[in-house]
Amino acid sequence: MINQIRADFYRQRRSIGMLILLIATVALGIVITWSKTTIGMSTGGEEYAHKLMEIQGQSWTIRTGLQVGVASASSLIYFYIAVFVIVIGAEYSQHTLKNTLTSGISRIQFILGKYVTILTDIILLTLCYYITILLTGLALGRKPGAGWGILGKDVAFMTLTVGFCISVIISLGIILLIITKSLVIPAVVIVIWPILISLVEYAFKLNWLKYFDFVGFGDQMILGTLQANQVWIYAGVSVGVVLVAIIGSALIISKQEI
Repeated sequence: MINQIRADFYRQRRSIGMLILLIATVALGIVITWSKTTIGMSTGGEEYAHKLMEIQGQSWTIRTGLQVGVASASSLIYFYIAVFVIVIGAEYSQHTLKNTLTSGISRIQFILGKYVTILTDIILLTLCYYITILLTGLALGRKPGAGWGILGKDVAFMTLTVGFCISVIISLGIILLIITKSLVIPAVVIVIWPILISLVEYAFKLNWLKYFDFVGFGDQMILGTLQANQVWIYAGVSVGVVLVAIIGSALIISKQEI
């Protein structure tokens, strides 16, 4: 599995797609910080929306930019589809899956290795996003709004939270790719997942569906609008989905003709 992860990172270093993705991520951070606005949609609920508006109404500091930046982090999902395609989608589109699986790696190691690679990529790209927001705010002469130690902790917490929550949705894309052997279906599901969950929850009054709003979970965690007892439910559901996706994908692929 380690060799597979190394091979994936080696291929990415030689990929123009990953360079373009990095540039797009940095550009998003610059634009939203410069313009003091948000791009994308949030599904964090009324309390989250009220908290966000309260923060935006304050004097804009570097910390304000970081906090408001979480509302635009939902746009990163559209970018990170490229990571999904490059890391695991290429195995299907280029028909190299059989070569990988016959090289001595087990099915569970293959899927787990792909998820670890995707998660690492997403965390590193998200870190670049928040560092860009911080540096852009600094370049614009804005006040820190908090001590640099606190800002550092903010960047670390936001990066890990947003990165993991997006990776949960990507894990759903992995199992859909294994089932359908099509890049189109998982890509569409990844894109519409936050909106789909919100619409279905609202239309059918299924309050429990909110725990599958992984983007909203990350947003609310960062701005502190979640009650302590709900944090554990959201976290449990998120980890559970990842485990089901990884184990389920491994079981399904073991039954398929390669």
